[in-house]
Amino acid sequence: MAAAVSVSVILFLSALAGGGAVEALLGAPPSPGAAAKAKVAAVLAFGDSVVDTGNNNYIRTIIRSNFPPYGKDFPGGKATGRFSDGKISVDFLASALGVKEMLPPYLDKKLTMDDLRTGVSFASAGSGYDNATCRTMMTGLTVERQLQLFAEYKAKLGGAMPERALYLLCWGTNDVVQHFTLGDGKTEPQDADFMAQRAVGAVQTLVGHGARLILVVGAPPVGCVPAQRIIAGGVRRQCATDRNQVALLYNRKLSQEINRLNGQLAGVKIIYVDLYSILTDVMHGYQALGFKNGKDACCGYIGLAASVLCNFASPLCDVPSDYVFWDSYHPTERAYKLMVDQVVHRYLRFL
Repeated sequence: MAAAVSVSVILFLSALAGGGAVEALLGAPPSPGAAAKAKVAAVLAFGDSVVDTGNNNYIRTIIRSNFPPYGKDFPGGKATGRFSDGKISVDFLASALGVKEMLPPYLDKKLTMDDLRTGVSFASAGSGYDNATCRTMMTGLTVERQLQLFAEYKAKLGGAMPERALYLLCWGTNDVVQHFTLGDGKTEPQDADFMAQRAVGAVQTLVGHGARLILVVGAPPVGCVPAQRIIAGGVRRQCATDRNQVALLYNRKLSQEINRLNGQLAGVKIIYVDLYSILTDVMHGYQALGFKNGKDACCGYIGLAASVLCNFASPLCDVPSDYVFWDSYHPTERAYKLMVDQVVHRYLRFL
């Protein structure tokens, strides 16, 4: 998260009314407004660790975060399976929309019917558009499995969809990482096309179930997360431009496909979320935003600690909110909050 980066940032700046990206991030947390809140009564999330609120606690996988120091800033200091020091993206999104303060994982057997009606996360850390990504990451909830769980969820509600539900899809990071670390037999353009078509398939499945408002999140600047800086960023730990180029290829293709679907599906609103530019602006403007470190991980310092490698014995920064990144792949609670504020401002306030 190169000339391509500059183009992305310029597009983001031009999309923000009334000032630059950092100024927008520094502003008061945007409100989606009464109209947007009235239109969203449930949030349903699908994807990877960015939106997994604890499903991996309930499946056979080593990709977990239900142990310290994860959750150290979560209410009660509890490690819930969220990959951060506290709340994550979908918690803040559900709260901003007035739905509920936290989005629970679907696999939690203690959920009530009210919990289900107002939304859950089906996401699984380590998941990707390519099922091979899930096998490599040793996790179980593929795209198909998450959609199967959604069908099960729908049956629990008597076959009726939650009214005014917002659906969120967030995959891609793990696919980009696997392309470079283990290889997937595809060229970069082939990978981008494959990922975009998988996203389209997931969207079409949800529309078939009755979804009418869908956010599809693009890939972040994968080459700029701490782990990829260490692995492929050279001595100076720069952003790995090859990773970022694949992310941008995918995002461009995904945006085009979403535009096509919006022209074909009457009564359905599909919104492409440019996470790449949002996280890029947080990293570039980290000092103005009150962070002290915009590229290293709080947990592990050198940037190669995530999941079981970020544990009670790992070196840990004193103040996670001083860092953009909590571990080698995931933002801190504070960074998540800033990014979700921008998602609300840019995409949801005029629903």
